[in-house]
Amino acid sequence: MSNTSPPSYPSKSKMLQGLFSEAYKTAKQGLCGDRVLAQKTKVEERLEVCSNCEKYNAEDKRCTICGCFMLVKANVETSECPDGKW
Repeated sequence: MSNTSPPSYPSKSKMLQGLFSEAYKTAKQGLCGDRVLAQKTKVEERLEVCSNCEKYNAEDKRCTICGCFMLVKANVETSECPDGKW
């Protein structure tokens, strides 16, 4: 058995609030005709930052601050790192 405890994520209601906020920003941007998906180089840069962050759970590929799946979040142009790193 492992002595490490499972990673802690925000409450489900806080994660839902973040999801709805991201969805609203993305929809608004798309309706204005702006880019919705980030360019490949930007996504790669974001994921590189995440992979070197102590708040990133590499096993789950999730941020322990916001609870987001970073492979998805990094691809959304309007997304921001909850720790201000990108």
